[in-house]
Amino acid sequence: MLAGDDVAAQVVTSLKGRGMVFRLETTEVGQEIANKYLQKGLEQGLERGLVRSMTLLLKARHGDFDGVEELAAALVADDYEANLAKVVNGAALEDLRRS
Repeated sequence: MLAGDDVAAQVVTSLKGRGMVFRLETTEVGQEIANKYLQKGLEQGLERGLVRSMTLLLKARHGDFDGVEELAAALVADDYEANLAKVVNGAALEDLRRS
């Protein structure tokens, strides 16, 4: 634990010992932290959804094959819209792997 974390824990413990409640989410810093991680979670959820949709489309076009999830993730990370168009337009699996 970092020294700052240790001090923060001591403050919270001290406040609780005096019957006071410390609620991080009610502070400006707490709200900033929550918003940061909410945004990060939303971005990760969107990424997972894009990979899932690309995976399903690849399976529909080319059947289930080894590495389909990895290829889908690579296509999403590279250029989702352009690669989505390639898959929809019937690009060969070999061409998609080179993308």
